[in-house]
Parts: sequence; C-alpha cells; structure tokens
Amino acid sequence: MVRLAIWDTLPAEFFVSGLTAGTVQLPVPLEVERCAAPEALERLLGGDVDVALVPTLDVLLHNEEVDALPAVALSSWKHPYARIVLRQGFTQVGSLALDPRYAQEAFVAQVVLQEHYGQTPQPVAYEGATRDELLSGDEDACLLIGNDVPTLQTGTLTLDLGQEWYELANYPMVWGLFAVRKGEGNPVLVKTLRRLARAAEAQREVWTHTREMSPELHAYFLENLRLRFDDLVMASLTEFREYLFYFQITDEVPDLPLYTIPEDEEDEEEDEDEVPLL
Repeated sequence: MVRLAIWDTLPAEFFVSGLTAGTVQLPVPLEVERCAAPEALERLLGGDVDVALVPTLDVLLHNEEVDALPAVALSSWKHPYARIVLRQGFTQVGSLALDPRYAQEAFVAQVVLQEHYGQTPQPVAYEGATRDELLSGDEDACLLIGNDVPTLQTGTLTLDLGQEWYELANYPMVWGLFAVRKGEGNPVLVKTLRRLARAAEAQREVWTHTREMSPELHAYFLENLRLRFDDLVMASLTEFREYLFYFQITDEVPDLPLYTIPEDEEDEEEDEDEVPLL
C-alpha cells in the first residue's frame, strides 16, 4: 500500500480523478489523503505518507531531505486559485496582506510585483486568515489562495499569479512536485503517478463538463492545468530557482533534488504512460 497526500484543492483533486473511473491499473494499491498544501511536507517528513504533492518552494528549500519524482508535476499557464487584489491599482502598493503559511505564493507575488510593476510592498501576516478577513484589512493589497478565490468579485484590479509568472518567465508556473523522503524513490512510484496522470487526462473533458463551473474555470481545467513533467516544467523550475537566489531567499541557486530511474529499471510502458502536452 502506497500512501499519497494531495492538496485539498480542486486542481489537485483532478490529478486523482481517474481513480473514480475505475479503469486505471496501478502497480500497487493506493491510499489517497487530502491536506492543506502547507502541511504536505510535514506529513511526508513525519512518515504519515509515502509520497506527497509538495509546493515547489518547499521541495527546493528542503532538497537535502526529499527527492522529487520525475513522473508528473502540477503546473499551469494561469491559476485563478491564487490572486493579488489591488485595492487602489498600482498607484500605491506599500503593504500586502497575506497568510504566511502559503510561502510559495507569497514569494511569487513578491517577484511579479517587483519585476513587472516596480512595487515592493511590505508583507503583513494574517496567519490562518479567511478570504474575507484578508479583504477587510487596511493594506494596499492582499494575496488570496484557495478554492473560493475563483468566484471572487471585488470590483478592483486583481492579478492572477499563474498568468503573471507566465508573462514574466514565459513558462507555466510549477505549483507542486510529487516528492518522497530522500533516497526512497523507486520506479514503481514513478509508474503509479504516471498512470494516475494518464487516467486523469483521459477523462479531462468529461470530468470538467460534469462539474458546475464558471466558463473561466472550465477553460482553466481544459486548457491551462498541466500534469506533465517535461522540458517546460524543467525550464520554469530553473527560472524559479534563480529567482530564489536573486531575491536572497537562498545563498546560492538551489539544486533540484530529482530522483533518477536506473537505466535497467526504466518503465517499458513509458511511451504509453506519457501525459499529453498542454
């Protein structure tokens, strides 16, 4: 039995949607658990699960403790689940309200605001705050993350973090990698994740159209959300790692701790298991 932790978000739920179809053949039994994204690394390192969808930032900052599996990744060209709300546009962005648990989104917000708009707001931490609590603050802007963010109607300027990253780096933003504890990667886990991704891709349109969603979210799941770990993901990770160094989050460009499948154990079904490129 392999224990897999995914985030309690709809994009992560899409990844395991093939399980409900009953057609995916996995090499090992799988138990799926849900948790908030900031809790994923702790659950993995604590031994609660065998593999977890972990925010990219956490993987890079803990690259001596975890390995990322080269099977699938969660990335997107846009991401309506993470937005910056600018109360007065760009005339003044001196402060940014945010939940510090979501360090990755906070970092991406810092990067895009400075690199795109020349703004360097002071972060104001509201740990565990709800969307309404962040919106009701006195700060010039707020960072919102979660399943309820796409339905937000504020009447003010909002920035989609995924789209902003794409416009900055020319690559999709890699929100999460599937990680294991250091040295515990194996070909069976890689095959399992690839088959899960393939099953999700096979019913992407059906899964999307059978859910009550806005036209924006339909487009997101059909055209923007990506599961494939490919050259675009690697290029985006390179940009992300360089920004971590440039913004002095790390003392040097951090290594990507990527598990490599031994040549004599390469999956013979690799071509079959590949996820279509979006």
